Amino acid sequence: ALREKSLSVKRLQAMTSGYCNPLKTYVKGFPNPDRFHPFERALLELTLSDKKYRTTVEAVDKMRKILYGIGKGYAAQVNNQQRINDMKATTDKGLNEMEAYYSKHGRCVDDLKSIAKMLRRLPVAELETPTVALVGAPNVGKSSLVQALSSGKSEINNYPFTTKGIKMGHFFVETERHIVTDTPGLINRADLDRNKIELLTIATLEHLPTCVVFVTDLSGLSGTSISDQLELRESLFEQFAHRRPWIDVFSKAATVPVLGGTTDPEAQELWNERDVEEANAAIAAIPDAMPTSAFEGWGIPELQERLTSLLRKHKEQ
Repeated sequence: ALREKSLSVKRLQAMTSGYCNPLKTYVKGFPNPDRFHPFERALLELTLSDKKYRTTVEAVDKMRKILYGIGKGYAAQVNNQQRINDMKATTDKGLNEMEAYYSKHGRCVDDLKSIAKMLRRLPVAELETPTVALVGAPNVGKSSLVQALSSGKSEINNYPFTTKGIKMGHFFVETERHIVTDTPGLINRADLDRNKIELLTIATLEHLPTCVVFVTDLSGLSGTSISDQLELRESLFEQFAHRRPWIDVFSKAATVPVLGGTTDPEAQELWNERDVEEANAAIAAIPDAMPTSAFEGWGIPELQERLTSLLRKHKEQ
């Protein structure tokens, strides 16, 4: 009887450990979101939601505790029994109950594995590296400027909630490495109305050590009106310019006659008197904006020099 009791208890303990030890490891691998960097916390919320993360981790931990309690409870019953048949029956009942409970509630483990897979796909942000973020409406030429400003080949970072890659490069100010990154285009609307892709841009400005390069496209080729771009700039300027170094640039200058560019005959027909007035009004509204054209190299050395000077000055402050 003593031998059967020992074997029965060991069987229950083995199954309890077989379930609970991996679950404990899973739970320990998911830190409390309260300890995340604010940018990582924002990415979590955009990718999954803080609530889904917490409730899934808590569900797995709750299942672990219940399975542990079932195993310990039946092992205690076996220890108090004297008849071999009772020990065997109690052991079988305990093993079956643990198996049935896991089968019924184990979906949360699959959910946790899916979350882990999703989080592994997130780019690893260099949270303390100075970052130059190019910001503006969609299709204004931000990614081309990232490539032009980078000292090496830029990379593409992909986020689970968008099929559009985020172009990222780097350059050096003296010996300090800086990141230069594209950001998803923003539509001229309130933050409350923004989608997840746009909120990634806001999170970048809000939480990373960022210098803002706001890109305005006067060519008429981006699909966003000049007036909407100016309103968007004004909104972001009010939010971030007082706590972030800020530079304005005009992109695609080689195709904008009022910036000294030339256009092919077909494009020239698109420029009417009103377009010229709007472009000139934008130039007057942002007098310090630097004309640039990434493909032709217009204004790129000057922009690099201004960025370097601004970042060096910001570091000293």
